Amino acid sequence: MKHIQLILLTFLLISPGIGQNIEKIIFTSQQADEPPTKQGMPKYTLEFIREVNGDLVTSYYKEDKKRKKLSDKIVIDKKRVEGITHWKAIDKKDFTLTELEIDHTTLTSGLERTQLSFGIPTDFTVSVDSFQYCQNFKMTKIIATGGETITVTLLNSLGQKSNYIFNSNDIGEGNFNLQNYLFCSTLLKGKIPSVIPNNELFSEEMLRDILLSYQKTVECEGFYYKEYIENNPQISIQERRTMANWNFVEYMKNRNK
Repeated sequence: MKHIQLILLTFLLISPGIGQNIEKIIFTSQQADEPPTKQGMPKYTLEFIREVNGDLVTSYYKEDKKRKKLSDKIVIDKKRVEGITHWKAIDKKDFTLTELEIDHTTLTSGLERTQLSFGIPTDFTVSVDSFQYCQNFKMTKIIATGGETITVTLLNSLGQKSNYIFNSNDIGEGNFNLQNYLFCSTLLKGKIPSVIPNNELFSEEMLRDILLSYQKTVECEGFYYKEYIENNPQISIQERRTMANWNFVEYMKNRNK
């Protein structure tokens, strides 16, 4: 019995926050100051607070410190909150369209604005590690001024905070954290009212565009060449260095056959 108790105690000590309820979600949105705009753009805040039944609810928002009532109460279902708590606990990194609550038809509806080399596979799965790797190889990066910053803060029953920060220039600059976005998007999709500036970040349309951006990014050659040489260990060091016999387009055509 003592041995079992010691194992349980050890698990709790090395796994802080796992299984703890999310007590509050704080969403903030603020545009950056940009000349000749006056300093101090307003900061908009939503606070979802956990009720006894486990749902997180808000009925007001703040513009700076001024509290304003929403026309309707907004509820984040407890099952959705529990799902994200589990994803955080296991450090989930691979996601299906079903898990992200978006269908293949909706995803492909944005293809007319996004040029992809190999389209969208029917078994489309998002791997945040692949995106993080390929993001570093993007040929085009955009540096911009202004924009906005959105922060999502999760506060659990132990008082621990998790902060997720999204700047409007993250994708163009190659700094986008896809895992954090998928956590927050799944949690808050459709829950940010139109009175809040930049509420579209966690809309279905934005999720679609982010997933298409993901697909375009992971088409980078560097990621797939690494996969190719890992699957062909007989290739010599010199051949790897010169990329002998490597044909990116042909490899991608045959990859899923």
